Amino acid sequence: MAEKPSYLLGSEERQAWMQKYYFAPRGYGFSEPGIVALDSKQMSAYNIAKSTYQIYPDVYNMKRICKMTGIKKEEAVARLKRMYEEKLIMLVQNPATEVCGWGLWYWVVKLKEGASPAQKQQLIDWYQEKDDICTGYKMSDGDFDFFNGNHMRVLDNLLADVIGPWKDNECVEYVHLCPISRDVRESNVNMWDAPGDGYRKHVWGKKQIDLLMKTQDKIDAIDFAIIDAINSAESVGEMFDYDRLAQLSGLDANEMKRDFCNICDNKRIIVPLLHLNHMKLGLTHKFYTVRMFQITPSYRRHEIVDELAAIPEFNNIWMFADSFYDICLTAYNELSDTDALRKKLESYAEVEEVKEANSDRMFRRWVCRLDDQNGYWEECIFTDDFLQDRTAAAPLKCSLSCEGGRVNK
Repeated sequence: MAEKPSYLLGSEERQAWMQKYYFAPRGYGFSEPGIVALDSKQMSAYNIAKSTYQIYPDVYNMKRICKMTGIKKEEAVARLKRMYEEKLIMLVQNPATEVCGWGLWYWVVKLKEGASPAQKQQLIDWYQEKDDICTGYKMSDGDFDFFNGNHMRVLDNLLADVIGPWKDNECVEYVHLCPISRDVRESNVNMWDAPGDGYRKHVWGKKQIDLLMKTQDKIDAIDFAIIDAINSAESVGEMFDYDRLAQLSGLDANEMKRDFCNICDNKRIIVPLLHLNHMKLGLTHKFYTVRMFQITPSYRRHEIVDELAAIPEFNNIWMFADSFYDICLTAYNELSDTDALRKKLESYAEVEEVKEANSDRMFRRWVCRLDDQNGYWEECIFTDDFLQDRTAAAPLKCSLSCEGGRVNK
């Protein structure tokens, strides 16, 4: 029997391709049933772990770590404590903001040719200090200069309070919004939008791990195995020691475990992970922003992202919608064949353009500050003032075009 032409298909048939994803491709600021607030008691396990792991690393599942690494508990605790004190690791969590009533927008900034180092530094400082910005990267060279991100309840807040203050400065060529439609992988850990059964897998290429052991002396194979044991736990029920969390908090261990497993394993609205501070290891990122031809069907764009997600060298993968770009991917320059990765991207007939840039600095990791040189390591402040007065006559401006590049407050 001949296949029906697309115009004769019902909506359920036309959109059947979406059903293979846990959260079907969606809009921004969605709100799924069953969402819980980050300060809900159901989040107690994570919130207690986040508040105590710096002093008590045994909040992690030591039995699992010792079994996977072959070391004793005392050594595992000492190694985790050292890695934290040396600012090599940080416990963070990614919330699935797109289904929690927030939009997740990244944005690419390009400075004009001839922009001075002082002008760029002023933007660097402003981005670092702007608490609305939850994630951000500065580029050392390439086709663009910054890649930052915000999860905001209202797009106007992003445009008026985060981008508006500096977008008209004389040194800025453009700022392009990149609304997230799928968050596939971050910090080498698969997110809720990873294809197939990849959710929460800790993804590294074997050659990358081998090179990591050779190119730096901050962590060794056992340290990496500890991180892998924590990040690769199939269930968050195996990630933490809930009896230890109960001792530290006075709460019920079984209840904390049940609630957190429901949030992470079943609802998939939170992904906890250990972020490896690549800057301390001397690693830099190669950024690829990919634009497909406009005629590429939506289902094919998603198929391409799924195929790229099978390449472990890509440690971050974001897919956009309603943007100049369709995908952003990153790989470690020092651990990956970045030329081969670019050729792979360009091998797709649907790809119109690939822009590249190298990043040597990350500002924050989902709100948590990474600037330990300023004494702000792990400080978590995030603002999104829903009641800001958009009619104010003199809004905050980052006046880089003024003499001395001063910032007006």
